[in-house]
Amino acid sequence: MKEFFSVEEVAKLLNISHSGVLYQINTGKLKAIQVGKIYVITQEDFGDFLKHHREAKKKVKKSTQTKLKFD
Repeated sequence: MKEFFSVEEVAKLLNISHSGVLYQINTGKLKAIQVGKIYVITQEDFGDFLKHHREAKKKVKKSTQTKLKFD
């Protein structure tokens, strides 16, 4: 049996707003199924989103720190 999450549940889990989750859905970063006027997210799709999000964070390199010289 598949488990589904509502937009509100995903928002709470990610600690972002309802509209933030909708933005992720509308940009295609988070897969969701529209049922009438609401969206539901499968557990598998949510897991894929988390995995991809974590990988993207790892790819972002930290900026090099500026070294100051005092003469």
